[in-house]
Amino acid sequence: MSRRRIIPLPQWKANPETDPEALFQKEQLVLALYPQTTCFYRALIHTPPQRPQDDYSVLFEDTSYADGYSPPLNVAQRYVVACKEPKKK
Repeated sequence: MSRRRIIPLPQWKANPETDPEALFQKEQLVLALYPQTTCFYRALIHTPPQRPQDDYSVLFEDTSYADGYSPPLNVAQRYVVACKEPKKK
């Protein structure tokens, strides 16, 4: 795999009280670690953390639900990264 395809995980938690711009915002598209797995999937931010120790609440893409997204699931901050949209040809 090429190095440029590797996405590093964050080393630090963002503090919403002092650096709210460091957090992903509600309805932002991200990649998040699905609970109890080792796989990252596309998800929408449902609720950003309110305190430094809080997790993100995310909605994973899931076609088995009518609206296309799973119910909200909590994911630790360090396992939520930016999702880059593929370049259109």
